[in-house]
Amino acid sequence: MMKDAHNQEPDQKRQIIYHTGFWAVMIVGIGILGLSGWALSSRTLVTIIPDSVTIAPISAVLFILLGISLYLAEYGIRDPRFLIIQDVLLIPPALIGIWVLLFSAIGRTGVIHIYSHASDQIFLIAPESSMSPVSAVLFLLTALGLYANRHQFRYAPILAILISCAGAILILGYLLGNPFLYGMSMKPVSFLSACGFLVCGIGQWVSAHHGSG
Repeated sequence: MMKDAHNQEPDQKRQIIYHTGFWAVMIVGIGILGLSGWALSSRTLVTIIPDSVTIAPISAVLFILLGISLYLAEYGIRDPRFLIIQDVLLIPPALIGIWVLLFSAIGRTGVIHIYSHASDQIFLIAPESSMSPVSAVLFLLTALGLYANRHQFRYAPILAILISCAGAILILGYLLGNPFLYGMSMKPVSFLSACGFLVCGIGQWVSAHHGSG
């Protein structure tokens, strides 16, 4: 009996890690952390890494919506009303992502006018509350990925992998002291947002894998 109990412990841990709700709560937590930083005027909470880019308040809100939508993807299967709410929650990330991209195309948002990048610190003169165009693309892809997963489209896991890889690359850029891996003419994705996209991608993949199993 003790041997069976010992063998069940790793299985229980795996169930938590591969549980969609676990990743959904983490996504919501990242959004709440960002909003708390703005509400408390705490630069530490909105940047995590000192002297780096702040997460946009709208990005924090979108992470909360995506996290709730991901949560409903698993727990609302038996109730059509929850599935409708899940789809509705995906509309703001998709529309705002498109909106930011359109304004970025005409040079009215997310542009850094002056910047200085040193090995030990980064100075950015840009709207503190604006969303990075790269974040807009990733929010759009995340919304599309969750919608695809909701309808069990085959390419849903592919989008999940792309989103998680993008988040991992952005995080790696910060860890290497060079967050401008995607270009130096746009506002970089904040470290907190990069973590959010990494978790979103993993959660979406877990949801697709759970649904296929």
